[in-house]
Amino acid sequence: MVKKILLFLTAMMTLMLAFGQASAQLVVNEVMANEPGSNVMLEWIELYNYSDDSVFLRLYYFNIDGEPVILPGDWLKADDYAVYCRKLYSDGISDGFEGVWGDGSGVWGDNEEIENYAVYEWDAVGLNNPSGAVVLERAAIPISKLIWESDGADGVSWERYVIDDTVGRQSIDTSGSTPGRLNSITPLDYDLALLPVETDYWGEGWTEFGITVINIGLQRMSSGDMAVSYDPDGDGQAYSPDLIAVITYPATDPGDTLAFTVYFELEGMSPLILLELPPDDRLENNSRLVTAFGFDYPPVIINEFIADPQDGLEVEWIELRNRSNEAVDLDGWYLGDEIKFYPIVWSDDFPVMDVIINADDYLVLCKDLNAFMSFYGSTSNVIEMNSWPALNNDGDIIKLRDNFENAVDSFRYDYTFGGNYSWGRGEEPGMTERRGRSIETGGTPGSMNEIYYQAISSNISVTAEPNPFSPSKDGQMTIAFEVPPGDYMTIKIYDTKGRVVRTLVEDVPAFEGEVMWDGRSDGGRDLAVGMYILFLEVADVEQYKQTVVIAP
Repeated sequence: MVKKILLFLTAMMTLMLAFGQASAQLVVNEVMANEPGSNVMLEWIELYNYSDDSVFLRLYYFNIDGEPVILPGDWLKADDYAVYCRKLYSDGISDGFEGVWGDGSGVWGDNEEIENYAVYEWDAVGLNNPSGAVVLERAAIPISKLIWESDGADGVSWERYVIDDTVGRQSIDTSGSTPGRLNSITPLDYDLALLPVETDYWGEGWTEFGITVINIGLQRMSSGDMAVSYDPDGDGQAYSPDLIAVITYPATDPGDTLAFTVYFELEGMSPLILLELPPDDRLENNSRLVTAFGFDYPPVIINEFIADPQDGLEVEWIELRNRSNEAVDLDGWYLGDEIKFYPIVWSDDFPVMDVIINADDYLVLCKDLNAFMSFYGSTSNVIEMNSWPALNNDGDIIKLRDNFENAVDSFRYDYTFGGNYSWGRGEEPGMTERRGRSIETGGTPGSMNEIYYQAISSNISVTAEPNPFSPSKDGQMTIAFEVPPGDYMTIKIYDTKGRVVRTLVEDVPAFEGEVMWDGRSDGGRDLAVGMYILFLEVADVEQYKQTVVIAP
C-alpha cells in the first residue's frame, strides 16, 4: 500500500513539475485562419515551446470563441513546435496539411527535412477569417494568446512577433507561412526582408516591378545591391549570364521601408525572374521568384470583331488569335469592356467543354452560334459564350483579361464601318500594331485578316500601276495609297469631260491600302482607250488627282 501511494505521489509530482516548468513557456506562435485559395480545411494553429524543458501538452487546452478543448498529444520538446490542423491528409476531395506543407506522400514524418515536427489532426480547429483569437489556457488561467483583427492576405498566416506580443502580424515568408520553423517576422540582428513583388504588364515586353524591402532586424543595415536575373529553371539559382540588372539601395535603420518601382524589357513569353538581396541572418526572405511578361506576351490577343451586324448577319462576334507556338487553355480568361468582364466559357445550352485555342490558330467568340452559322455557314473554332459583352455601334473598348487577372489586350474603336465590315488587326510582320477595316464584307473570322489600315500619314501618297494599263493584257490597275486621318474618304475615276465613270471608295473613314480598277464603269461597261482622272479626297483635309491611261 505504501509503495502504491509513493508511486502515485511520484507521478503527481512529475505532473506538477511539468506543470510548473511549462508556465508561460508555451505560446500560440502562428495561426492560419485564411486558407490559401478555395480550400476550407487548411486551418491550423502552431504552438512553440521556448523553454529548456519538455512540456506535457495534455495539461493545456485551447479556448476558441469560448469553447475550451484539451490538447491532443503528449510531450513537446524544448525549442520545438507542434501544429494542430483541421485536416492532415489530402483525400482527393480537399487538400490536407501534409499535402500543402509536407511532401504530399500521404504519410507525415517520412521526410526529415520538412516534416520534422509534430502535427495533430484536430477537427476542433475552426477559425474566423475577419478577426479572432486563440487562447492557450491551463487550469482556467490564460497562458498565451494570439489575436488578429482582419482577414489578412489569402493563404498568409498570422505570426507572433516576440514572446510577449499578442497581436499577430502577417507572415512575410515567400510561402506565406512558417509552420514548424522560426517565424518570418521574429527579429534577428541583421535581417533585410524582400516582400512579395508585384508585377504588371505594360505591353511590348515591358514589366513593371513594385518592390518593397523592410529592415525587420535589430541593427542598421548598410547599403547594398539587389540582383535581378532570369531563372529559367525556377530553382532559385541564377548565374552571371542570366543577370538583367543590379539595383542599388541605401542603408536602412530598423523598421525602415524602401519602396520603389522599376521597369524591365524582357525576353520570351512569361519569364521567371529572380530578385535577390545579399545574405544576412535570415536567408529565407532574401529572394523572390516572380512570373513576369516578356516580349512574346500575351500569347492570345483580340484580332478581329464585328460590333454592328446588319444585312442578314444577326450576331456580334470577336475573334481571338493565339500567336504562340503552344496551345492555350482559356480557363480563367475573361472578355469584357470598360464596365464588366465575362468568363470565356461555353453557353449553358452546350455540354461543358474546355475552351482551348491551338497554337497559331484562331477562336471566334459569339453571342449566338446558330446566327453565326446561318451567315457564315461554318462553326469551326467558334463558341457561343454564356454571357456576352454587348458592343456599342458608336464606339467602345473590348478588353481581354488572362488567368492572372492581367488586362493583357484591348481594342478601342470610335466608330464602326457598316456593311458588315469588321475591325481587324494586322498580321503581317511589322504591321501587328496597325488596325483597320476588313477588305471583304463579313470579315475573315477564323482565318488570317485582310484589312485596310487606319490612316496615319501626314499627306496623300498614291501609286497607280501599271500606268498605262491594258484590261485585256494586264487585267487591272493596282491603286495603293496612304492618306491622313479623316472622317470620310472617296476614290473615283473621272473621264476627260469631268463625269464620274467609276466609284471605287465612297464616304468611308480614311484608311490606307490598295484598291483595284479593271477598266470598267460602275455599270460594268468596258471603258474606251484613253486618259482618265484618278481622284482621291479626304474630306476637309486634302485632295489628290492623277492621270491614268487605259491602253489597247
